[in-house]
Amino acid sequence: MWRRSTKNKPKSDAELLVELVQQAEREQRRKERLKRRRDYFGWLRAMPGWAKTLIPLALVLLIVLIADGIRRESKEFKATLVAFTGNVQVLPHDKGQWVVAEPNMALHDKDLVRTGQQSSATLVFPDGSAVQLEPNTELEVRLLDFARGGMRDRSFMVRFGSAIAYVSQFFGARSQAAVCTPTAVAAVRGTAFRVVYDPANQQTLVQVVEGSVRFRTPIAETPSQPGQAASASGYQLAGAAPLPPEVQRFLFAQVASLRRFEQPPHWLQRIEWGLTNLLDPFLQILGLAPGGWSYASTDFARRTACMEALRRLRIHLESLNEVPDYLNPVTLQELTGLHPKEKERILSAFAGNMLESYRKVGRDQYIVRARARDKKRTLYEMTIAEIRPVPE
Repeated sequence: MWRRSTKNKPKSDAELLVELVQQAEREQRRKERLKRRRDYFGWLRAMPGWAKTLIPLALVLLIVLIADGIRRESKEFKATLVAFTGNVQVLPHDKGQWVVAEPNMALHDKDLVRTGQQSSATLVFPDGSAVQLEPNTELEVRLLDFARGGMRDRSFMVRFGSAIAYVSQFFGARSQAAVCTPTAVAAVRGTAFRVVYDPANQQTLVQVVEGSVRFRTPIAETPSQPGQAASASGYQLAGAAPLPPEVQRFLFAQVASLRRFEQPPHWLQRIEWGLTNLLDPFLQILGLAPGGWSYASTDFARRTACMEALRRLRIHLESLNEVPDYLNPVTLQELTGLHPKEKERILSAFAGNMLESYRKVGRDQYIVRARARDKKRTLYEMTIAEIRPVPE
């Protein structure tokens, strides 16, 4: 049977010439690519030997500084129980029972601290701020938050008893702190004050030692200056009154003892936080937000969470026959049909874990404002028609 020959047909001189030309063109393109690469990195070859050694070392040092800066940031999300006397117990948020306090015990969001008779406890924070619990007091750590640039957001609740708070001068100009009771909020910046709450008659008392305090309830607000005391019975505010001299002397002595924890930030910390703040947009793209590796902690995610929480709150308000006349910004107490866990989820998306304001403008009309927990503390306004960011 006839078969086709498997031998290749000899190439003509013209075909061989074409192949040689194509091969020469490919070789020329390869040489041009190599030349471009040499020209692009030529400055590296032209550098002296000491510089070639220094650049890798500088990159390694930069990575180490950023990593250590992120490590320092993680400390901002906890308080340390540095000292206590008598009977002091702690209820961690992830456990169902009280445990005996231990020296240098770390406290996080939603943890509770309780002191017994003739007992006290002192919580200290990385910036040197401190909170001292007096006897027969229960305090909830509501929020310990931090954003790059040294912006801190802290919120506590005195469930019963009294606590003295000292806010360090290194707390941060754009930072905010609040000590709440179930019926009132004392918002501060760089100050020292005492909060007392009696749950039997829902009486809140704020005594200001230094700085100023914005003292408010769901229906009223008043500023308090040093040497003054402001009180509220339920949601009703009473006028400010001067502190008795013996109370002032006692509070000054207590605040002086808390100042010993205040120390300026280390020079290395300033360098590291300057780097992390400068590189924050790139670090957030990588998911390296303050407090851990999570895209849920990025600014965009926090703004989205705030709007989603407002949307859920609006759904509940729309289900009511008539919206409440006022609304507790810390507990949402007036929304009796809302599950406590849902209230907690909604409030956790807001700066300070609280609403900025609530105002009823009709039977079913309202204006609610809340701040996101992003770096800019973006302010959002919610009405029955829309949720939108509003200028300051």
